[in-house]
Amino acid sequence: MKKSIVIGLIALVALATGFSMVSAATAPQGNGPYANRPALTEAQQQEMAPLLTQMNDLRKQMFEVRKQMIQKQVSFGNLTQEQADWRIGKMKERAERIGNVPGQGGKGFMGGGRGPGQQQSPAK
Repeated sequence: MKKSIVIGLIALVALATGFSMVSAATAPQGNGPYANRPALTEAQQQEMAPLLTQMNDLRKQMFEVRKQMIQKQVSFGNLTQEQADWRIGKMKERAERIGNVPGQGGKGFMGGGRGPGQQQSPAK
């Protein structure tokens, strides 16, 4: 009885290992849903250019509005100027890190949460 259970478990492990190897070999390369998409043609890129410009303009506006909102918090007394400067500095650092310096295009302001390694703002 014990031998058949052990043999069954070994067979199950062997099948699982074989399946994972086959799956890895046949999986599409790259990450995400856009990994295997074809490159845009020159005409398609030209058609997208005005939209990208518009998107970059909106990013600039968002950045400025966020700065204004932080300054409003200072005027309400909810933040000190030091905290506001720190937050604005962090916004700029994040924008530079992800390639979205206002006015230079890039990926956008995604992932604004506090993940591992992100610092907390200074205390009030």
